[in-house]
Amino acid sequence: MLRVFCDFDGTVAQQDVGEYLFRTLLGAKAREIAKRYIDEEINAREWLAQECAAVETVTPQELERFIDEFAIDPQFPEFVQFCAAREIPVVVLSDGLDFYVERILKNHHLDHLPWYANHLEFVNHGKATKFVPSFPYRDEECDRCGNCKRNHLLTISGDDDVLVYVGDGISDRCPVRYADIVFAKHSLVSYCQRQNISYYRYRTFGDVQARLEALLAQKRVRQRREAAIARRDVFMRG
Repeated sequence: MLRVFCDFDGTVAQQDVGEYLFRTLLGAKAREIAKRYIDEEINAREWLAQECAAVETVTPQELERFIDEFAIDPQFPEFVQFCAAREIPVVVLSDGLDFYVERILKNHHLDHLPWYANHLEFVNHGKATKFVPSFPYRDEECDRCGNCKRNHLLTISGDDDVLVYVGDGISDRCPVRYADIVFAKHSLVSYCQRQNISYYRYRTFGDVQARLEALLAQKRVRQRREAAIARRDVFMRG
């Protein structure tokens, strides 16, 4: 079976919602924390925890109004229909926060898709509402990501499945090593080049759909040897 896994921020959503959210709320402080993450001084869980701890006053209602301004890739709904017509499952994976992933998917009538993200709770603290993140899908042996996308790829798929991954950034570096067909843009392109991971460059999900349609027609949908070995090695170690 062919299975598709998609990143959310900057991939399904046209912009990095989490980045814009915290830059709006924290200004330069958000850029400072993000730089420490990019420079690998802190991991994704520490990054989110520090940003959430720095937020002082915002209500869920204010956050909803902010999130409702964000658009998705306009060709993503058609891509989902394309996959459904061919019985290709689509799963959305985010190392961001479930609050905005769920709301944006719902706003675009795509909340029927399975998705996984880090959890956010709103806790009353005097007159302020505090952001409290948690990480239900973390990997205990890896401290890099909050939501381990690799584990979702492995647990949802079977030995004979062909795994497609669509992404754009840092949190997608791990899962592309285990994917058979990779679609990359932005910084993920240079990462794939450095790691010798074969990929297709894309701009929108229209590009992804066209390429997948061609691969299916040419019967060139097959497992990538290096990815299959990497997946098998994880299970062997387990």
